Amino acid sequence: MAASLIIPPMATASLMFIVAFVLLSLQHTDIVVAQLGVCYGRNGNNLPNAQATTDLYNYYGIGAMRLYAPDQSTLQALQGTGIELTLGVPNEDIQCIACDQQTANEWVETNIIPYATSIKYIAVGNEIHPSDEPTASSLHPAMQNIQNAINSNNLTGQIKVSTAIDTSLIVNSYPPSKAEFGNLSFITPIIDFLTSNNSPLLVNIQPYTSYVNNQKDITLDFALFTACGTVFTDGETGKEYQNLFDAIYDAVFVAVGKVVGSPSQNGKYRKPPPRVVASESGWPSKGGFSKKGRRHHRYHRHHRQVNGGLECGGASGEAATPENAKMYYTNLIKHVKKGTPLTEGEEIETYLFAMFDEDEKPGDESERFYGLFTPDQQPKYGILDIC
Repeated sequence: MAASLIIPPMATASLMFIVAFVLLSLQHTDIVVAQLGVCYGRNGNNLPNAQATTDLYNYYGIGAMRLYAPDQSTLQALQGTGIELTLGVPNEDIQCIACDQQTANEWVETNIIPYATSIKYIAVGNEIHPSDEPTASSLHPAMQNIQNAINSNNLTGQIKVSTAIDTSLIVNSYPPSKAEFGNLSFITPIIDFLTSNNSPLLVNIQPYTSYVNNQKDITLDFALFTACGTVFTDGETGKEYQNLFDAIYDAVFVAVGKVVGSPSQNGKYRKPPPRVVASESGWPSKGGFSKKGRRHHRYHRHHRQVNGGLECGGASGEAATPENAKMYYTNLIKHVKKGTPLTEGEEIETYLFAMFDEDEKPGDESERFYGLFTPDQQPKYGILDIC
C-alpha cells in the first residue's frame, strides 16, 4: 500500500538536472495513451464466473484487466475480446522460478503462450519488500528467467516483464523532489532490468492508505482531488500540487530518475528510465477509519468561496464511504488523462482497484469494499467513463 508523505532531509542540488534529463528522455519514448483498466481480484465466494466477468468488462468498455495469478477459465474467456491483460506471477512461485529456468519456461508455456495475443504485461510478484526473504532476493532472477522464456518464444517486443511495487519503498517522499528509494541494493537491479528491456515499472498508488496512515499531514480533500487550490509547492522544482495522487506519482518518478539518471564514469547516461504505470489505485466504500476531532494538517488549505458562493473542498467525516469512493474514481479517471506536474501532458496508464467487492480478502475491513461492482454485477457508482 502507498506510503505516507514524510518530511525529509535536504536533497542534493543535482535534483533539477536529473528531473530535466528524465523529462527529456521521455520525449524520445513512445507516447502512451492513458489506457484505463480494472484489477480483477478473485478473493470472494460469491463472485461471478470468469465468462460473466469478462462479459462485464466488455459491456462497460473496460479495455484492460489486471489478474493477480493465472486462472485458465479467465485466460480462455479473454480470447478474442480485445481486452489487454496484465498477468501476475504469484509471490509464492517466485523462488522456484528464480532457481530454475525450466520452471520459468513451463510457467510461460502454460500461462502465456496459448494466450499471448491477450497479454500485455507479466507482473512478477506484487508488493515485495526487501525484508521479504527469500522472495526478495529471488525477484530479479525470477524476472530474468521469465524474460528469457519470453525471448525464446519470440515475444520480446509484444509482452513486457515487470513487477508491481508499493510506494512504501520510497523514502523522503515530501516534497516529491526529495524522493528516493530506501534500499538501492534491492531496487537498482530491478530498475536496470526494466530499463534494459524497455519495460514499465508497475506501482500501486493508494492515496486512501496514505491518508489513513497520516491524517495529521494529509487532508481528505487533498486525497480526493477536491482541494480548493494549490496545497503545496515543491521548492526545488516550483511545481504546484493540488492532489495526493500527483504527489505520490511524482515522488516515484523522481526516485526512478535518481536510480537511472546518475552518470557513469564516462559521463554518459544509460537508457531512458522506465515508464511508471499506476497498476492499482482505488478507494473503499466501507470499513475505513473516521476522522475525529480537529487535527492540524500541514498541507491543509483554508476553504474559500468560489462559483457564486459555493464552497470547494470541505470533505470531512468518515473516509470510506460510497460518496467518497465515487468522487475518487470519477476524479482519478479524468485526471490521469492530463499527467502530473512533472509529467504534464503525458497520460498515465492506470488500473482501477478493483472490479468487485471481495468478501474473503484478508486485512482491514476496508480491503473487502474496493469494488466498482457488487458481486451481483451491479455498478456501485453508476456509469463511470472508463472506456
